[in-house]
Amino acid sequence: MKKWIGIFFLFGLASIAQKNDSLISLINKETNTLKKHELELQLATEYLKSSNYNQCIEISKNLILLKPKNIKEDAFILLAKSYIALAEIDSAQKYVSKSIQLSQKNNSIENLARSYFVQSQIFQYEADFTQQANYSLKSIELAKKINNIELLEYNYRNMAMLYLDQQNYKKALDFSKKSLYYAKLINNPKKSSVAYGAIGETYSMMYVDDKADYYFRKSYDEAIKGDFKMGIAWTLTNWANIKTGNEALKMREEAQKIWNDLSPDNIMSITNLSQIGLLYHQKAETKNVPEKEKQKNLELAESYLIQAIQKSKKSDNTTTYIESAKVLAKIYFTKKDYKNAYLLQNEYQALNDSLFSQENKNKIAELESKQKLTQKDKEIALKKLTILENKRQKWFLIIGLISLSVIGLLLFYQNQNRKKTNQLLRNLNAELDNANKTKTRFFSILNHDLRSPVSNLIDFLHIQKNSPDLLDEETKIRIEKTTLSSAENLLSSMEDILQWSKSQMENFQPQPKTISIKSIFNDTQKHFESEKNIRITFENPNNIEISTDENYLKTIVRNLTGNAVKALENIENPKIIWKAWQEKNITFLSITDNGSGAALEQFKALYDDKEVVGIKTGLGLHLIRDLAKAIDCEIDVQSKMNEGTTITLKINNL
Repeated sequence: MKKWIGIFFLFGLASIAQKNDSLISLINKETNTLKKHELELQLATEYLKSSNYNQCIEISKNLILLKPKNIKEDAFILLAKSYIALAEIDSAQKYVSKSIQLSQKNNSIENLARSYFVQSQIFQYEADFTQQANYSLKSIELAKKINNIELLEYNYRNMAMLYLDQQNYKKALDFSKKSLYYAKLINNPKKSSVAYGAIGETYSMMYVDDKADYYFRKSYDEAIKGDFKMGIAWTLTNWANIKTGNEALKMREEAQKIWNDLSPDNIMSITNLSQIGLLYHQKAETKNVPEKEKQKNLELAESYLIQAIQKSKKSDNTTTYIESAKVLAKIYFTKKDYKNAYLLQNEYQALNDSLFSQENKNKIAELESKQKLTQKDKEIALKKLTILENKRQKWFLIIGLISLSVIGLLLFYQNQNRKKTNQLLRNLNAELDNANKTKTRFFSILNHDLRSPVSNLIDFLHIQKNSPDLLDEETKIRIEKTTLSSAENLLSSMEDILQWSKSQMENFQPQPKTISIKSIFNDTQKHFESEKNIRITFENPNNIEISTDENYLKTIVRNLTGNAVKALENIENPKIIWKAWQEKNITFLSITDNGSGAALEQFKALYDDKEVVGIKTGLGLHLIRDLAKAIDCEIDVQSKMNEGTTITLKINNL
């Protein structure tokens, strides 16, 4: 019969000497007494994980003499675990009992849950399955309260192994899968290795060897991944259960080498010794085996089984003792030692009947049912309280709603009249505010953009009238030509002002149509052809066409150019470059000048609706802002002092 005995207190074993040295160094340097004891507790824990049980016991016995309650509780648990690992069950029971008493006295739920789990393991060694289940279920109940995922994983696996011992494979599989769920939450390859192995062992005892082999392989791979030597031995010991002959023997002997190094007296090591003895016995019983080889195999089988029986008696491991005694009795019978064979058979048969009695099975089922009923009673009581509280809240809510309804009805009529009056006032104020803003902007534009060119025109006419002798013929022609161009630009600017003014009126919307960027550039070039000292170039290699309002865009481009012209005063080799390109159906227009640049604060009117006065060129940045917003055009400004300015228009088709 395939058999499993769970081992839990060894899951964290690993070589951590370097970490221990570091802790010892910290302990020697620490001057605070409490912190020093906390570090000593950590060191004892690491000694337990690395199988240094005697060192763990030595430190823990000193710690239980201290006053801090939490340190004493942890130290008692460490002592119990260490003595379990050393198969000294009486000592383990002594300290776990003290741990339970102290945890109950201090109302320490977490340590009490851990103590119950260790107590369950002691009963497992003693093959007292009823008490094993009792304390494991107690530990689960407390672990759920504090959401201790690691302890839940341990206990569910413990219950799985318990049901395996009772040959209740369905429940064993359910608990094994719960254990794997929590192991994955912890995300530790060592715990995942053991959880996969538990499911593999369950399938192996159900004789579903293909699934068992799959889960044992997962368990072995996780153990290798985590450098978990104890896990490797643990997996191989159980994996060998679904193998036969030399393959099984090879796995078990490889596992036993690790057990002998790490923990030769633990329950898994003893079980593995028993199974190696069984395999050598099977080899001896194989047909056509030479007599010399048969005797050698029988001697090896007897040697391993005697070791297993001796260690089982020492650790009160009844189940392994029974399995080993069965095979050893057969060997005695083969050797014609009938007396010892008979005595051994009677002894193990009596133990077997007591362990797997129906009474024990019923007690375990009763404990589990009792826990479920207790939990159900708590849920029912909680639901009753919830229903009662909901009824109370419902009545309070109804009374409150009635009171609020009465007050609301009293205030409703008054509020309705007040709302109507307030709404009328708000609408009127909004209209006045918009009118004031539009008027302010309009007069700012008139003051800012028309006064200067009209003043220049008047100055020229005064010179021509009052001092004509100051002008020679060539200068007169040049100034007349410039003045004419300025007058034409002034007319164009006035048209733009009217255009902007219309944009502020109610229901005025842009009129989009398909236009070419070339026509916009040609208009701009013509408008500024009088600027002979500035080289203005236009780059439009793809002859781009877009759908937008032509007048809006023309005014924006013209005034950005005017701003750039003004920025190039007193600049050597002044130049302006207009570029047009498209990216992903979006049209970009950029103007770059090599002027002295400006701080971004000076371009604030492009972004802030509250700004009225822009830099003193063209129609002002506020006009550009409003027109650009109307045609869904975004503006980006990049300006560097003493290097120049680039303004980019990002135009979405209307």
